Amino acid sequence: MGTPTVSRRDFFRSLSIKKQTTEEANNDPLFEKYSRKTLGPRVYKNEFVSFNADAEQTLREDALRVGNVTTGLTPIPNTSAWGVKEALHLLRRTGFGYKKADVDTLVALGSADAAVNAILNINTTPPAPPVVWYEKYNLPTGVTNNDAAGLLNGADWTNSPFAYVSAASDGLQQTSNYYRFTGMRAWMYGQAFNQDITIREKMVLFWYHFMPIDFDAIDNSSNSRISQNSARIFYSYNKMFRDGCLGNFKTLIKNVSKHPCMMFYLNNQINSATAPDENFARELMELFTLGKDPLSLYTQADVIEVAKVVTGWRVQNLSTTTPVTSYDTTKHKTGNKVFSAFFGNQIITAPTTAATTTAATMDAEFIALFDMIFSKSKVVSEYICRRLYRFFVYYDIDANIEANVIVPLAQTFVANNWEILPVLQQLFKSEHFFDQANFGVYIKSPFDLIAGAARTFNLNYNVSNQLNYEAQYRLWLDFNESFSNPMEQRMGSIPNVSGWNAFYQVPAFHQYWINTNTIQKRAAFLTSIFNGYTRTYSTLATIIKVDVIAYVQQFPNATILDPNLLVSECIKYLLPVDLSQAQKDAMKGQTLLYQQSTDAYWTTAWNNYLQAPTNTSFKSIVTDRLKNLLFTIVQLAEFQLM
Repeated sequence: MGTPTVSRRDFFRSLSIKKQTTEEANNDPLFEKYSRKTLGPRVYKNEFVSFNADAEQTLREDALRVGNVTTGLTPIPNTSAWGVKEALHLLRRTGFGYKKADVDTLVALGSADAAVNAILNINTTPPAPPVVWYEKYNLPTGVTNNDAAGLLNGADWTNSPFAYVSAASDGLQQTSNYYRFTGMRAWMYGQAFNQDITIREKMVLFWYHFMPIDFDAIDNSSNSRISQNSARIFYSYNKMFRDGCLGNFKTLIKNVSKHPCMMFYLNNQINSATAPDENFARELMELFTLGKDPLSLYTQADVIEVAKVVTGWRVQNLSTTTPVTSYDTTKHKTGNKVFSAFFGNQIITAPTTAATTTAATMDAEFIALFDMIFSKSKVVSEYICRRLYRFFVYYDIDANIEANVIVPLAQTFVANNWEILPVLQQLFKSEHFFDQANFGVYIKSPFDLIAGAARTFNLNYNVSNQLNYEAQYRLWLDFNESFSNPMEQRMGSIPNVSGWNAFYQVPAFHQYWINTNTIQKRAAFLTSIFNGYTRTYSTLATIIKVDVIAYVQQFPNATILDPNLLVSECIKYLLPVDLSQAQKDAMKGQTLLYQQSTDAYWTTAWNNYLQAPTNTSFKSIVTDRLKNLLFTIVQLAEFQLM
């Protein structure tokens, strides 16, 4: 793309968000280990990090080799090689980590075509909704139920609104609503942990990031009706994406526009004829449909006219099971709305007086507005396809990728009347998606790192007693608050209406995830799950620790017995790119062989354990060796990539 080469440390030092001294930056080995040295086009070289005999990992400038990616959307032939490597790439990009059973399932399908079909075959049965999880002692004295709506623990609260009460007496409802929407954060994380093999959870996150709302911003609204029932509309907003994640984009954005969450988040709830508010109007075009790319030439005058079209929309019935955005004709800006040459000087006609304005005329303006925006089909389709590409493939879109991937994807989008599914089918089945250039070049988001590691290593993210709702929700919350939030990504919290910087912000995009603060948190998380820790909630203790023996026993015993095969297999499943044989040999010697000279050391140790698995000495030896191996692998920079 012609992005200038910049010192990685200088780049991060220049960010105003993070303040640090030169001395701190120069003495940060984790920053040195994980951060890229340059900003620029994609990296081809597999040996991104060298593994040296002294157990140090250092970046090498000569490991960065740049070239053009010329593959396009030609489908991968069913006769092409299909195996673990390809299945892992697909799973990493379309879900949060993977179980080995997921990999085996996709490999057994025999082709990329069949595997992508499986990934995109979403189960339309809705998951169990969030429930009351908070104990009585969390609520005011004298409360006999766990929830202001009279619900007990384990009850679905999504269809139980709170009746409106005055601000002076709403303490119980405010408290209950707080625990509900805090539970929503936990529940969303739980869905990522317990995802199936399909793309649904990753697509929900894509839409939530792309058209975001922030829980706290809405809950803190001065409107007491929303602050008493905000949790229910948070759930409704998430459910909207969950139900329509692979559906029609035009339908989805129209639903988003009138959803109570968006109405409050971008101030359209107060947009009126006497004081048109441009907030939602601007983001509708700039972020949600047309973007800011060169062909998007709407004007400030267009923003003003869109703001007039959407005046008078008001959320009603927040204290009922069916909150809805309706039309208040008394607050609607009357008169025709005239747009710029970008929209062909289109006029959206409307009554000239409030007396003749009706819900029907306001709805006609709403329909005309979206038809006008989507008439710019090339601009909308290419913008949305670029956003999808940067979320699922890579941030760098050069002239080749624009011509060979984005433009034909956009044409598919328009030809299929704005349906998302055909676009993703074409992208994920393409030679481009499985191009070697796209393996191991994308920095994992915190969700990808945390939920991915938890699923890959089969951590205890579900408590043993599924009826202990408080323990379960607090455990999920712990992952969100103790790990994700310090890494700068938190369920239910978005930094701004544009979403998380790493998915859209030039020039670094995904590299925003890595700074001298967050990299420490990433390392601390991996250390914690290998050393193990215990969380006790509501008297139920849950051990969070990688069972290294169970992990390797997913592989055939013949593989485990041979330290060369075991090292290679663990690298294959845990890293998105391979390491050199010299790196593997060094790793084997330092971990499985414990500096011994022959492979028989490990083979004998494993056989001893198999013959007497309760022998504490035998078990300790293999546990220590396997922990060293797996922990060494996850400390490599490649583990931060996907």
